[in-house]
Amino acid sequence: GKFTAPMKAVSRARHAGTRWGPDWAVELKWDGMRLQAHVGRDRTDLYSGSGNTVTSGFPELAGLGSAIGLDAVLDGEAVVFDEGRPSFAHLQSRIHVTNPNATLVRTMPVVYLVFDLLRLDGHDLCGLPYRERRRLLEDLVEDAPAWKVPPYSIGEAETLLALAEERSLEGIVLKRLDGTYQPGRRSQTWVKVKVRHRQEFVVGGWTEGRNSLAGRIGSLLLGVHTADGLAFVGAVGSGLTDVERDRLASQLDLAPNPFIGDPTAIAASLAGPPQWARPTLVVEVEYSLWPMDGALWHPVYLGQRVDRDAGDVMRETF
Repeated sequence: GKFTAPMKAVSRARHAGTRWGPDWAVELKWDGMRLQAHVGRDRTDLYSGSGNTVTSGFPELAGLGSAIGLDAVLDGEAVVFDEGRPSFAHLQSRIHVTNPNATLVRTMPVVYLVFDLLRLDGHDLCGLPYRERRRLLEDLVEDAPAWKVPPYSIGEAETLLALAEERSLEGIVLKRLDGTYQPGRRSQTWVKVKVRHRQEFVVGGWTEGRNSLAGRIGSLLLGVHTADGLAFVGAVGSGLTDVERDRLASQLDLAPNPFIGDPTAIAASLAGPPQWARPTLVVEVEYSLWPMDGALWHPVYLGQRVDRDAGDVMRETF
């Protein structure tokens, strides 16, 4: 079937002051990779959030189609758990491997957490309210080791946020019970509230490391799209492993400076001369503070996002 662009959530600050009443479903926000599954009796086709085919990367999901037994399109998140918590770091060892070996699948098993149903038996369900889609989904998918339909609650936003904080989870997602599924749209009927400051950034270049990191990437130059172009928001080196530095280097293409603003001012803020790159790579970064007109404070690299489109990356406004 045809890939459906995933619906996205808007961001809200925790203290936005909105009372999430009985019209909203609350789910935990799963720290993983968006995954759309097109299944039938004898097939399971998997797509990343940006529409790339990733079926061979997740052999543990091969039986999903036959388990369901009907033609359907599912939306969800692929996660790897670490002591009961989704670990984006562990997931990194899987999402860049096209054909994982049995050892990797056994030691870093992926679980597909399915939270929406877009098509069933040839019928488009996007126009149905969330409540109805979820009811059909829960009837359709029986939990197995490699896939689950996680529960949602109604009106329990504060409780779930406290739980997310206590367990160091990413946050929560609120969805209007009467809301339709709006493909490709960032809609006010889905709202994410994060416990920690983190978001995606576009890589627009790098600086070379020093001493033991000479000849390697020292830090990545980060940006977000604005009305005027790609704005520089700082550099991140913390959190990069040697393996990741080498892997990213093989994916970065030299290009003219992609950032708006004064390139000499950008260069002056860096530890070494910048190498500019084609702004197509998306990474996830955690930070302590991001002043409106300044650079990220204490950024830490978490991993590459293969399920995000560089063109969509903007500052998440609260």
